[in-house]
Amino acid sequence: MARVGSKILILAPMMAVLIFCLFDVSRAASSFDCCLGYMERPISTKLIKGYAEQWSYEACDIDAIIFYTKKHAVCANPKEAWVKHALRILSSRLKKMSK
Repeated sequence: MARVGSKILILAPMMAVLIFCLFDVSRAASSFDCCLGYMERPISTKLIKGYAEQWSYEACDIDAIIFYTKKHAVCANPKEAWVKHALRILSSRLKKMSK
């Protein structure tokens, strides 16, 4: 009976550390997935490889377009003229690729 108790004493702290690590990773991932602000300057559409939409009525606080380049993800205001222009260009690229 004493052996079972000692195993539980070792196992319980290990489980607590594991649960803490999993909670910490999920919290970091959720804050990374949301744009918290916008990039001030436009980026060239030649650098953009893709994009995603973020809407405030879902899980995040602000509406944003997330442009993906080879190295970075850039958050942009969907109301800005340069963002709308970039989305039109990306849409035309996709139409050409699907033909």
